[in-house]
Amino acid sequence: MFDVKTEDMPGVAAVENEEIFELSDVEMETLRRAAVERSLPFDKTRRSYSRGQLARYGMVREGYTRAEMKELGFEPAEVSCFDAEAEAAKELLPVDTPFGSGIKKWQLPIAVRFMRFEQTVFPPNALVTPHVHPQNSPEDPGGGLRIITRGKIFYKGREYGPGDWFFVPNGVPYSFSTDPEGPTTVMYKYAFFGDEQENRFSHPSGV
Repeated sequence: MFDVKTEDMPGVAAVENEEIFELSDVEMETLRRAAVERSLPFDKTRRSYSRGQLARYGMVREGYTRAEMKELGFEPAEVSCFDAEAEAAKELLPVDTPFGSGIKKWQLPIAVRFMRFEQTVFPPNALVTPHVHPQNSPEDPGGGLRIITRGKIFYKGREYGPGDWFFVPNGVPYSFSTDPEGPTTVMYKYAFFGDEQENRFSHPSGV
């Protein structure tokens, strides 16, 4: 039986129903970059921030560390879409979707490094509004890969259906819409700054 553990998650605590995050070194650098981009103050000595305070900097939760996943009951083990862990991840491992409404997105329960994949379910006729993800670096910008498994995505004049995919490098603005006749399901891998160091946040911006 899958055992859900929610207490004593490292780096996260509940304060008046709002999460408090203790930022790692790579997350502090992400916050600094976001502050520079938005002309906001940055305190290099402060590491504790609420979700709302991070949102002011445009910080978006993109994933979970292995320590967080372990505390929630997700171990590095064989897992498939038919297992209880996969169903539990929909509620326990949600990630942010700031550029669309009604979208449900979560990290898959794969608790190993370099395997942070997500699944996204878009409602019918969803619109992902124009936005851009910051480059990791000019030499290695990173980016997002989407593989459609159900429904359709309409992107740059093309229709993408089950089995189709597209990649958008960070630094390139984009927008897309989905199937007006039903939900669209997408497997998603986003290579953002510090992902390999278990960074939990990025700071995309609308355009």
